Amino acid sequence: QTNDLATQLHYALFELNGGSGFVEKPEEMLTPTPCWPPPRLELKVVTVQPITLFNLPKRNEERPFLEGGRSAAHEHVSELSFSASRPRKKALTEVPLPSVAFELHAIGGFHCVSTALPPSTAETRHVVQPTFCADGDAHYAHSAHCVAAEPLACVLRVAVVDEEFGKEVAYDTVVLGAVREGYRVIHLRSMLGTRIESCYLLVHIAFSTQVNAWVGEQELVQKLYDLKEANDELRCKIDETLARNAQLESRLIDVLDSPSAFG
Repeated sequence: QTNDLATQLHYALFELNGGSGFVEKPEEMLTPTPCWPPPRLELKVVTVQPITLFNLPKRNEERPFLEGGRSAAHEHVSELSFSASRPRKKALTEVPLPSVAFELHAIGGFHCVSTALPPSTAETRHVVQPTFCADGDAHYAHSAHCVAAEPLACVLRVAVVDEEFGKEVAYDTVVLGAVREGYRVIHLRSMLGTRIESCYLLVHIAFSTQVNAWVGEQELVQKLYDLKEANDELRCKIDETLARNAQLESRLIDVLDSPSAFG
């Protein structure tokens, strides 16, 4: 199967729930009247700060990671994962100043990638340029804010770009709502989908929220109406429960006051 964009995004979804490939439908899709995407008043922000790109393969270099749970697959279709036995016919040269692109691909809901908060555009891709390279590693100083209304239905794609040739040379994908805060390491893949041995992108992840300024007026009014309706239903249930409790307390008092209550 060609490792196109759809397949790359599939990897991120397949890694959910322990890599079982089982992805539950959002609750809004399971209601009698499905509402997807639902209007959200708040957006989740995942700020990604790339720090260092380690051991990016040189041009024409093949360095597949042939270990792990799926290592047996390489023995059957080695050409899909850069067979190490193939002779190298081209010279190996460094990729000068590789940039890092951050993209969001959403199943639904507002999403964008921005350099400032609150975001002023709905762009879904941003490229971070390196500040300098040393000893084969690239270093970065700028960050990207990944904003999504439905983070569990939005895939973050990180790609390393050889700007001189204008092509991507490595990537990885992850569901935005599945990332964790703090310093993280992204094990990059080749463009054929195989992990690259010893090739990592060190990043820092931080969470925050933003008010959804992109929700439509009609959607907002409907959302507030639905919330009010749900709140009224809960109040009715609370009143019914309080009335039932009062009746039970009254009966209990009558029983305790009865002459035969204690025999």
